Amino acid sequence: MITGIHVSSSQMVIHNEDDKKHTLPDLKKNQMISAKVLKLLPRGNAQLLINGQKVVAKTALLMKPGEQVQLKVLSQKDDIILKLIGPVQKMTTRQISSLVGFFSNNESIPDTTGIKIKNVKELLYDMALKSDEPDKTFLPKLIEKSGMLWEKKVAQLLLGNDLSPGIKDKLDMLLKQDIKGNILKELSGANPGKFEALKTAAAFSETLENFQVLNHHSSDSGRFLLPFPIFNESAFSFGQLLIDTGDKTKKDNKDADKLIQLSFLLDMSRLGPLRADFSILKKKMTGRFLLKDEDTCKYVESMIPELKTRLAGIDYQAHQITCINAEKNDIHHSSLIETLIKDRDDQVLNIVI
Repeated sequence: MITGIHVSSSQMVIHNEDDKKHTLPDLKKNQMISAKVLKLLPRGNAQLLINGQKVVAKTALLMKPGEQVQLKVLSQKDDIILKLIGPVQKMTTRQISSLVGFFSNNESIPDTTGIKIKNVKELLYDMALKSDEPDKTFLPKLIEKSGMLWEKKVAQLLLGNDLSPGIKDKLDMLLKQDIKGNILKELSGANPGKFEALKTAAAFSETLENFQVLNHHSSDSGRFLLPFPIFNESAFSFGQLLIDTGDKTKKDNKDADKLIQLSFLLDMSRLGPLRADFSILKKKMTGRFLLKDEDTCKYVESMIPELKTRLAGIDYQAHQITCINAEKNDIHHSSLIETLIKDRDDQVLNIVI
């Protein structure tokens, strides 16, 4: 005898109560969204977290607290009707290990000379962190061109233009301005004989996708990890940028003036591994540099007055900035990735490379 089978509708409803009209999330028909199941409530209700907002949905589905699900908006008039599409893609140990391995080599990784796509190299150079002068467009270019938003940009284009005559030209323009889009286009049109030469590009595209999945899972905590290229003479290497905008589920993190925390982690050619942690509120900031030894700390410390002067020149007020002889784990290439994983309460991973 087969037992334990639960049959239910794949739909759930968020009721529009008259006294709570403004508490409903702003959703559009046919929109695909992800939600986290916070807890199960009596009478077939469940509390969900959608776009940083807590809502109560009526459902017959068997769901688990902590589970993340993919939903489609069927209707958003009087009530919001959602359809369960499936569980959100999980971040596997293999994917996380792959990201750690991406930064584990002191040489340029990946070997961008092996990416046989001209425009990819041009985009990498355009996004790369350079030491000659400040670049105010560094972060916007990194977000827009690194492939992190590729699927979202394509979805917006398709939903906004339907089948208009100019959509092909607009899609071609998007492809030229996005690393992941460039690689996917080249891979889709490659003949079998050329595909071997595109192995590095395919691996790089997979790495970008793993970063997308990692950031998706940590988005409710307001933290995002971005790899950024560094151009040094004739080669590229990659550093890490962790942006922490605060937990979306906490009311005090919804205000315009909130604390932003940034962490850089990169391997300097002469100074060795360097990590910088800064906290910024409006245009006031404090920070610290974590370095491999005392001599390197003293050298960087001697440069701090100049750094403060430069920050003052762009209207930033730097308070305390210190240098610390770091523990090895604090400046290891996996430290920022582990920060995102350890704070997730649904899993703990041991990463071995």
